[in-house]
Amino acid sequence: MLFRGAVARADPLAERDGESVRHSIQERRAERIARFTFGDMHEDALATADDVALVTGHFARALGAEAWALTGTHEQGASRCIVAEGLDHDICAALVQIADRIETGFGHHAPAPIWCDHLSTEHPGSALVIPVQRMPGQPGAFVNLVFRSPDDEARRAIEDRCLREWPSVAAYFRLWETARAAQRRIAGIEIGLNLVAIGIVLLSGDGHIVFANDTARSLMDRHDGIREHRGQVQATDRADAAALSTAIGCVLSQNGADVPLLMLHRDGGPPLVTSFASMPASEQSDEDGALLFFVDPGLDIHQLAEPVCKLFRLSRVETELTCLLASGQTLAAAAQSLHVKLGTARGYLKQVFLKTGSNRQVDLVRLIFSNLVRAATHDHVHRR
Repeated sequence: MLFRGAVARADPLAERDGESVRHSIQERRAERIARFTFGDMHEDALATADDVALVTGHFARALGAEAWALTGTHEQGASRCIVAEGLDHDICAALVQIADRIETGFGHHAPAPIWCDHLSTEHPGSALVIPVQRMPGQPGAFVNLVFRSPDDEARRAIEDRCLREWPSVAAYFRLWETARAAQRRIAGIEIGLNLVAIGIVLLSGDGHIVFANDTARSLMDRHDGIREHRGQVQATDRADAAALSTAIGCVLSQNGADVPLLMLHRDGGPPLVTSFASMPASEQSDEDGALLFFVDPGLDIHQLAEPVCKLFRLSRVETELTCLLASGQTLAAAAQSLHVKLGTARGYLKQVFLKTGSNRQVDLVRLIFSNLVRAATHDHVHRR
């Protein structure tokens, strides 16, 4: 495989040269609705109907390429063919090997395109390989345009067309990279939340479920204290249904009212300890929402909360008190469990408040809830 001289880098400000790409996309809207596909390097190849293939394919045709492929690398350095058109397995494998040997670079500068000859013994053609400018921490991507043995004059003509067309294509790929990064963050957060020992539900501003982690979903599927009804969270016990609905409405209203912990009754086992937190509008989203936390006191709260307590440098007795409160006990009941007077327990609680930066018992429990992360899978959570 022979690498030839580099092509000059395209001018990102050449907006007028991207009109042909935009017109092509508009023409195709009659055939289908344009959409983003956030395909990741770890997933199967993207369908050729997706926009990333549509834009790349149009770019390839504009330069007169016979075939094209989009290749990429992931974090471990292994490369793969994401999507291709008009190429057999051997050519795709050759292009993947090229991706292994090119550093895509970061920031505002990416390596210039390069010509690669003799892709395989069966294919005498050449490929123009264009590294896509990538974001730090993201996999690299390469647009590969395959031509049948172009001579020097044909190469210069192809390079000139590349300079004209690439800016608009590069702008699309920047959007694609941004979307992929956002999707990867979301996927990582969901994986992390599914390892949390408590049920976590994110509600939209109108009270509908946006996300529920595995623990919460399991509780709702079993109707174990809570259930999903028409996209909303409801208490399974009729006596608790109104209280939960009122609490959710209070949090969503953003009126600053203090929402107490709720104890939701279940058919078997101790009541679910339920806490709430508002999600005010932010720069990323102009919609309010709420977070609901559900803890099964049957879990070994001490085992789960102890790392959090160590983080705040709580003493042994302060840790015991915090775990008892997180299990749903009142301060008086916790004092009795610790075999101390209520006034002594209040003194311990003040020290816990000081160390954790909390001011109220409900805030302390919410703090513990938000940090109860499993060290193992659901099957390894010990019950009392």
